[in-house]
Amino acid sequence: MYCKNCGRSVDDTSSYCNNCGARIDNKPNADVSEDNSNLGFAILGFFIPIVGLILFLIYEEKKPKRAKSAGKGALIGFITKIVLAIILVILYVVFATSLFNNISNNIPAIGDVFSEETTDKILEKDVDVSFGEFKVTNNGYYSETSLDITVKNKAEEQCTYYITIEAVDANGARIDTDMIYADRLGAGQEVYLKAFEYVDQEKLNQFKNATFKVLEINKYDY
Repeated sequence: MYCKNCGRSVDDTSSYCNNCGARIDNKPNADVSEDNSNLGFAILGFFIPIVGLILFLIYEEKKPKRAKSAGKGALIGFITKIVLAIILVILYVVFATSLFNNISNNIPAIGDVFSEETTDKILEKDVDVSFGEFKVTNNGYYSETSLDITVKNKAEEQCTYYITIEAVDANGARIDTDMIYADRLGAGQEVYLKAFEYVDQEKLNQFKNATFKVLEINKYDY
């Protein structure tokens, strides 16, 4: 081994030059020898990019290979998260659009869907509404009520009917109203429904002697 200061030969185990007294650095640089690519730094940078960036800045000069591992992991992790975020946004938009379209298809459009025909006209040519018995049953705590109603579609196409039922007393005064919904009845199809299932207990006697009739019908054609 030779002295870097004066060029004279020195012993390999010497720490100083015997000729000029300069210090002899005969030990390898520990930082350089220990510097290598590190999978742990790369993984940490991938899952937590901000940590990878910090490690890159800390080790950039001391251990550049390790710093590079952390930097690469952070960069790949950041790009991956951006791509996943874009994909999730696209999926959300597609799902929301599909859901909105399904809801829109099932909601009648104002002024376009409901028939403008009068209730009497609809009852005459499109639908039959017949009433059964108004029932009152005491379950030991309160009285349960119901009015059986049959709705039959006489139209030649599929229709939905929103029907308002009125209960009136012997003098023709209104006691209460309720609405039933006959959904997508095919031509000639009928459905059995119930109305007035929640009647004020104070009106029970009036309902027992009431007359029931159709107050209003809205027809929805498909």
